[in-house]
Amino acid sequence: MARLTVHTPFNIDLEFAVAPIFKRGAAYGIDLLITAIFAFVMTSTVLDKASGLDDLLEASQLFLVVLPIYLYHLVCELLMNGQSLGKKIMRIRVVNESGNAASTSQFLLRWILSIPNLASVGVAYYLLAMPMVVLAVGILALPDIISMAISETGKRIGDRAANTVVIDLRYQTNIEHTIFREVGTQTDYVPKFPEVMQLTDKDINTLRNLLSQKRTSDLDLYVDRVARRIEDVLKIHNNSMDPYYFFEELLHDYNFITQQQSNRS
Repeated sequence: MARLTVHTPFNIDLEFAVAPIFKRGAAYGIDLLITAIFAFVMTSTVLDKASGLDDLLEASQLFLVVLPIYLYHLVCELLMNGQSLGKKIMRIRVVNESGNAASTSQFLLRWILSIPNLASVGVAYYLLAMPMVVLAVGILALPDIISMAISETGKRIGDRAANTVVIDLRYQTNIEHTIFREVGTQTDYVPKFPEVMQLTDKDINTLRNLLSQKRTSDLDLYVDRVARRIEDVLKIHNNSMDPYYFFEELLHDYNFITQQQSNRS
């Protein structure tokens, strides 16, 4: 299975499994079925009542059927964090190349460059009456299929232009599982312990692991010894007297300094 590797500022690589073509095809098929059912319902109810008025019928077809189907993928991905209903069922998602949520402009660009989405309007509208129209989507999707086949991360043309990738959520790695801590946008924050940068990534990850464990009397004693050792090595003093809070401050300062250095580079 193809993998997307994201390099973090913490010298830790995050890996995301790229969604295989068959899952993306299945998700598209589900979305196509959903839009076909929508078109059938609208045609047999609302549009049927306007069948006697040609001008009203054409306007109704455009605004009540064609536009909703054409905008379906864009609206769903914007509102459902990179997923359509089909993608949600198949547990795949569109993200940017850093593994984070894609931006509005990225969703818009990949949607504009999706020829199959354009073709799905006609397919969904006529699917029940003309099943062979599905073949047209396959032909129009050939450039995207070729692009995904030759791409290491399964990118179609829209993904290449928008710098996005579709990942398989079953094998997702979260940055929260690393030493990452959210430090917000405190531009005036001054780290209490800049000496923390003398520690290695392995040391910092050890602190994180200690904080994630269930507290016991034995762990408390061990954490206290580690805190004293860090004070001796870095020549700093823990004013809080709480080693756990001390570790949290160290992690916060480490993340803040690391992210500041990353932003400047």
